[in-house]
Amino acid sequence: MIKKLKLEIFYLRKVFLIYKFNKTLLYIKNKYFLASKILKLNKVLEKPVNHPDLSIHLLTCHKDLVMLIWSLASFYKVSKIVGQLFIHDDGSLTQKDKSIINKFFPSAKIIDSSNFVKDFSTKLDEFPIIKKFRKDYPQYVLLKKIIDPYFVSNKSNLLIIDSDLLWFKNPGEVESEISDGCNNSLMMSTDVACPVYFKEGRLDENLAKLNSGIVLYKKDNFRLEKFSSYLNFLDISNKENSHFIEQAGYAYSLNNIKPLSQSKYIAKGKVNDNVIMRHYTSPRRPLLYIEGLEILKKDYV
Repeated sequence: MIKKLKLEIFYLRKVFLIYKFNKTLLYIKNKYFLASKILKLNKVLEKPVNHPDLSIHLLTCHKDLVMLIWSLASFYKVSKIVGQLFIHDDGSLTQKDKSIINKFFPSAKIIDSSNFVKDFSTKLDEFPIIKKFRKDYPQYVLLKKIIDPYFVSNKSNLLIIDSDLLWFKNPGEVESEISDGCNNSLMMSTDVACPVYFKEGRLDENLAKLNSGIVLYKKDNFRLEKFSSYLNFLDISNKENSHFIEQAGYAYSLNNIKPLSQSKYIAKGKVNDNVIMRHYTSPRRPLLYIEGLEILKKDYV
């Protein structure tokens, strides 16, 4: 509770210093009053699955529940191609949280990450370093985002999306790749490298600029042998590696990576008529409420 309060105070202070008084009031209004109104809707927000060989995966937690609902609601509103939805619980979702998710997305499969190693022990035995990291290094929470979907899904094509994305237009580039069989692996891209450190050296800077807010891949393009090598190379004594371990793992291990358009799938800059989706990462999380929900609120509250 104290940690959560400190984070809220941090964001409030940041909003006031950067966006000034009027935007601070808008942030307070949208974050603490408007955002939760979506939970009062009495309708299903998902669309029927229409692609039998596609699964969609999100890793989430209790504190991000409301943001998750907004994110998925906006995703389904603009998407034409829909796969089976998997919600990966980091271990903090309550039974009430799960009931809310099932209310809006009744076909979603909620995966308890705490049972993952036990449930997939035999398959993981083929890749001992992957099993070791998933089992013995709980500080690498984000490994659940890269390891679990691959083993949980029985589909050939996987779409990994974060719960801090808001969608404004149909993701045509992503859906075209799905329709074409996912021969290319798609990831978001940024101008800033997010470093991961190896025992010797660090991840190539171009690969470090790839972002895992969106990852689309065919299982044949994700090489578990390469991912095992990546884990072997990691410097586990460097605490910085916990921040970007999974997106660097995707960048290192996927074949045929094609970056998504930075002007359409953005992490920085203002949402305009060209933008399909914005990734409201932690440093810019207040903008999800100041900007994103202001755009989307007419559709849901």
